[in-house]
Amino acid sequence: MKYQDLRDFIGQLEHQNSLVRVKTPVSTKLELTALADHALRNEGPALLIESPRGFTTPVLINLFGTPTRVAQAMGADHVSELRAVGELLASLKEPEPPTGLKDVG
Repeated sequence: MKYQDLRDFIGQLEHQNSLVRVKTPVSTKLELTALADHALRNEGPALLIESPRGFTTPVLINLFGTPTRVAQAMGADHVSELRAVGELLASLKEPEPPTGLKDVG
């Protein structure tokens, strides 16, 4: 599935119960990190911290915490499709050099 933007992706995760909104104020010094670590280690949901203490902007953590969510974000239907995406990204990072003048143009 393709997403229009991050809000669309977040909305889909919430609809699938793969995102939890945390309304309780959370300290950004230690609590936020502990929540992120716990969610990641347990393949938990993405967490939208709505009230980080001392800030007005919400914080989204563990968005790509599972291979399934990574695949979803990349528009893949299944985790197995990530290999093709990885190969494409690797080829963009290290493209094949031209072998002759014909390849340059």
